[in-house]
Amino acid sequence: MLDPETGIVLAAGIIAAAVAAGIAWFLRKRETEPEDVTLGFLGPSLAAIYLLVLALALATEWQTIGNSQQAVGNEAVAMRQLYWSASGLPAPAADSLRTQLRQYTVTVLRHDWPEMQRGDLDDQSDLLLTKMTTYVLQVNTQTSSASNAQQFALGQLSVLATSREQRADASGSRLPLGVLAIVIFTSLIVCVFPFAGGMKSAPACVVLAVLQAMLVTIGVVVVFQLDNPFTGPLATSPQPISAVATQIGAQAGTQ
Repeated sequence: MLDPETGIVLAAGIIAAAVAAGIAWFLRKRETEPEDVTLGFLGPSLAAIYLLVLALALATEWQTIGNSQQAVGNEAVAMRQLYWSASGLPAPAADSLRTQLRQYTVTVLRHDWPEMQRGDLDDQSDLLLTKMTTYVLQVNTQTSSASNAQQFALGQLSVLATSREQRADASGSRLPLGVLAIVIFTSLIVCVFPFAGGMKSAPACVVLAVLQAMLVTIGVVVVFQLDNPFTGPLATSPQPISAVATQIGAQAGTQ
């Protein structure tokens, strides 16, 4: 069974192909012939502009997705390191820190992820990080090993704060409306150009025009699907953090 994102892409491609085929059928008796010199220049030029805009949009989205995946991976590693480093603190402090870390992990999975999928992130998990940092700073370390554990824990908390901030930035990152508008505009031009330019009614010409419209439409749909790094076919997964949650006994359940 196809996932929803793939179904949307296929449906968009089929609809675009059907529309293009309908236009070709409507224009099947047109007697005007295309002017080869003008079309020979405009066709490649329009295609180049379309591909440039599409590549810019996809490259920007790919970078955002990569940054969000790296942030999640770093956050998962820091969570694991923080949990085990707590053993170097005095027993009451170690247990309390681990409990707070479990709470933070649950909050990330149950609260942050749905928020990021909606394109926003509040400060609930950030407040938990601040609380943990303040708690670790207040731990009374009477031995050098405990002091080293405290400094290491603070370093991991700093990594957590940085990674969470990167997640927050990525969740709110979107392509500028101007870029999206240009993607749509150039796509429409490339789809309509063969018909407006006096395309011949030969079956081979019609098939190529229909295929072009279908592929261009699919490209536009993919751009919109990848605009949020936490949704769509390449969505950043919480799996690394879910794995840590299982290891440290944080029964969170992913969403």
